[in-house]
Amino acid sequence: MPDNEKTLTTAEYAKKAGLATSTVARMLRDGKLRGEKRGGKWVIYADAPESGSSEKKQPAAKTPSGPAPISNNPPSSTTSYDIEAFSRLTFLTENGVRQWLKDGRLSGGTDSSGNLKVDASNLERAEFKHLVR
Repeated sequence: MPDNEKTLTTAEYAKKAGLATSTVARMLRDGKLRGEKRGGKWVIYADAPESGSSEKKQPAAKTPSGPAPISNNPPSSTTSYDIEAFSRLTFLTENGVRQWLKDGRLSGGTDSSGNLKVDASNLERAEFKHLVR
C-alpha cells in the first residue's frame, strides 16, 4: 500500500465507529478490518467500512422489528441498563452505545426522568454476543 494513503489509528477509528479500541485491534487481527502494522502499531485505511462484516448486518436484522421504546414500559433494573452500565458489560464505549441507540442498532429509549436506557435483551441478540465482556 502506498504510504500516502489516508490512514487512521485504532483510537481514531474506534471513536469514528463507536467501538472500543480493543475491539478494533481484535477485528484487525481477525482480518475483519483492512489495515496493517507500521512501526509496531496498527493503522486502518480510511476507506475501510465503519464496522466489521458482522456489524454491517445488524441494521438489516433490526429493521423488521424496530426498537421498542422503553418509555412505554417503565424500566426496571432487570430489563434495562443506563449507558455507563451497558458500556461496562460490552466492548462498546459510552459514546458508542449512544450512537448505536441513535442509529437503531440497539433497542432502548428514555426513562421517566429522561435518562437514556438500553434494553437488556440486546445482550442476548446473536449479532451482539461477540461484544459482551
